[in-house]
Amino acid sequence: MYINCKTYFSFRYGTYSSEELVNDAAEKGVTCLALTNINNTCDAWDFVQCCQRKDIKPVIGTEIRNNHQLLYILLAANADGMAWINDFLSTHLQAEIPFPLLPEGPHFFNTLSDGYVIYPLGYKDPAKLLANEYIGIQPKEITKLFTLQLPSIKNKLVIRQPVTVQNQTWFNVHRLLRAIDKNELLSKLKEEDTCSVTEQFIAPSKLIEAFSHYPFIVTNT
Repeated sequence: MYINCKTYFSFRYGTYSSEELVNDAAEKGVTCLALTNINNTCDAWDFVQCCQRKDIKPVIGTEIRNNHQLLYILLAANADGMAWINDFLSTHLQAEIPFPLLPEGPHFFNTLSDGYVIYPLGYKDPAKLLANEYIGIQPKEITKLFTLQLPSIKNKLVIRQPVTVQNQTWFNVHRLLRAIDKNELLSKLKEEDTCSVTEQFIAPSKLIEAFSHYPFIVTNT
């Protein structure tokens, strides 16, 4: 369920250290955790070591953005998938090429079994999702499910509870970081310039309760 977590290696965005992120997850009883820093995998191995010390299954990925617009999340399923993600990032970042809105080839990753792609709700037509592609639903988006043809796409929906800040205090720090990054007055920040204050760790039991009317989404995740 925690397939979209960031540390302060999401530069001028996240506020967690790798160790703090994993420790908070362990306190909440989380058993599997994905690190998806924005456009990088800088602290991947520190994160893995922290997870191993806490008996948490680590998953490595990245959150792809163009000019702070979320496009999709890439999660490696194996070492080949991790290598592909790093090559994908390097190719675009070094040449300063915007990331593609959709796969430039038939799909992301060399083979579909090497990784997963999680799109935000409303980004891609659910009917066109490939075998390794899913739509991430945040708890605050549950009411929007009424607009979808659920029977035909129910196996393509997963929980996406982003984790970016520790609490309200750190959310305020996040806002300061965003103001610095954009060279903007704090009072001039737009809602889309920052994360939501809800992007904190929510206990697994609370998430399951939030999706109690959609148990198949919990199962998918």
